[in-house]
Amino acid sequence: MTTVPLTAAPGDNATTSVPDVDDASSPPPASTDAPSVGIVELSERVVASILTRFSWLYRAGNIMLAVLAVVCLVAVGTRLSALPLIPLPLFALAWYFLRFLHAAETRRLQLRWALLTALATMVGFWLISVVARWVSS
Repeated sequence: MTTVPLTAAPGDNATTSVPDVDDASSPPPASTDAPSVGIVELSERVVASILTRFSWLYRAGNIMLAVLAVVCLVAVGTRLSALPLIPLPLFALAWYFLRFLHAAETRRLQLRWALLTALATMVGFWLISVVARWVSS
């Protein structure tokens, strides 16, 4: 049986040969080459790489939150109701978290602030839909 180690470089077809033994009775080979990566570490790496590659995301987040706040303010004037103001505190909180995300230096903090920013924005969107149902009925 031949296997390719998961830590091999891309394009490297290095194989290791294992003697023919009953696969069910033999324990899997212990690999101490690279530590296993969990979902948190993988998420931290993904968020950090996205934020370093696309530095314009901070500005896009600020613009998006400003547009959402303006839409809520315009909806107050068009609906003649204060209900569209309900999501504004969540958008302000998302903007606050975005500022911390921009200043974060470690991967762990970047993941934390990115998740909180996204969560506050999504809950604000959800509140917009709830308010739209209240106003339309």
